[in-house]
Amino acid sequence: MNEDKLQFLIDRQAIRDTLLRHGVCFDEADIDGLDDVWAEDCRRDDGPERGGMVMGRDALKMKLAKAVRQFNWTHHQLGESLIEIDGDAAKSMSVVACWHEMTDGERCWGTARYYDELRRDGGRWVLTYRRLVMTGAEGAIAGHGGVWVERMLPALEAQ
Repeated sequence: MNEDKLQFLIDRQAIRDTLLRHGVCFDEADIDGLDDVWAEDCRRDDGPERGGMVMGRDALKMKLAKAVRQFNWTHHQLGESLIEIDGDAAKSMSVVACWHEMTDGERCWGTARYYDELRRDGGRWVLTYRRLVMTGAEGAIAGHGGVWVERMLPALEAQ
């Protein structure tokens, strides 16, 4: 195996670990743990109805700290990821399913895509940008706004 292919596989797994670590930190309400996941100059866009663009890790941590207080429990299950690596930069699209129990006991779920940008920083991969695009929701988070995936339905032929 040549060194470039081996480095790609090593980087891909390190990126995957960074993406997984974000969900673990949120589910455990470990807001300080996000320092290992997000770059200081990061940006996150959950859509205009969900607060719009957040700039900087400190602002993002404040937003996420407020968000975790809405829930007794959360679980984020990261599915497959399409990852493109170009030197010390990468882009990925991951599918995610999440389950939440609100503080009033109501349970809800959602599915989404994370469109991420990452960079190698001090030997580790960190998130520099995330755009959340919803693909499904039920319960309390269904009316929570956000950007929804665009569907390209085929035209129906006249019968």
